[in-house]
Amino acid sequence: MPRAARKESSTSLYHVINRGSGKQIIFENDLDRRFFMSRLDSLLVEHEGSLLAWCLMDNHFHLLLDISFSDLAHLMHGLQTNHAGYFNRVHGHSGSLFGTRYKSEAVETDEYLMTLVRYIHENPFKAGAAKDLHYRWSSFDEYVSRPVHIDPSLVLSVFGSKNQFLLFHNASHDDDQCMDVDEHTIAHLSDEQALRIAEDVFGRDAVLNMKGLNRAARDEALVTLRKMGLGVRQIQRLTGISLKVISRAGKAAA
Repeated sequence: MPRAARKESSTSLYHVINRGSGKQIIFENDLDRRFFMSRLDSLLVEHEGSLLAWCLMDNHFHLLLDISFSDLAHLMHGLQTNHAGYFNRVHGHSGSLFGTRYKSEAVETDEYLMTLVRYIHENPFKAGAAKDLHYRWSSFDEYVSRPVHIDPSLVLSVFGSKNQFLLFHNASHDDDQCMDVDEHTIAHLSDEQALRIAEDVFGRDAVLNMKGLNRAARDEALVTLRKMGLGVRQIQRLTGISLKVISRAGKAAA
């Protein structure tokens, strides 16, 4: 089957993601993450691009880039090839590190730009890798304090101010529907659809009364819901259990 052609953005903004082959880890430690970001910094200079938001998870990454369409492919080829060579050499891995070509989407509107930046910054929290938005390997703290890898000017101009940026991130909202590494993530489903999925496993009464379970049973059920693809905020809405408890259960099981 021929590959679908990539869409060129009229704004030169692209959300780019990829993950390890078979969902394998692509960042074993902080040295791996530093190497990746260092190469990205260098390639952005070479290709006259800029980084607007980013997040590194254990087995995948999210990047929001401002770059020409023609330079995007060259930058991503260099970044992934360099990182794969480094990773294989340092960790004794062989074979392809990335299972597929990277996925990209054009970012055409201010509204989607704002949603996407929040989505990228929420990724570690929703995955249980962080207790809040202050995750070391994302750009959130670069916006809060001092930019290191990013150029914050465009994003902050869209939000209007740093305060509006923070208010938007902390406001109550439904799960943002953005491109993800898994094409079947629950972010593309309504709460009603997610509830039906949960009911198939636990039954409606059990889902609605999960808050009253003892801690061990409750946490086991929460981990199961996360493995099924439900987002942290979606589980909160369906069960009434706090975000802190849901996130803690996911981290304990990791």
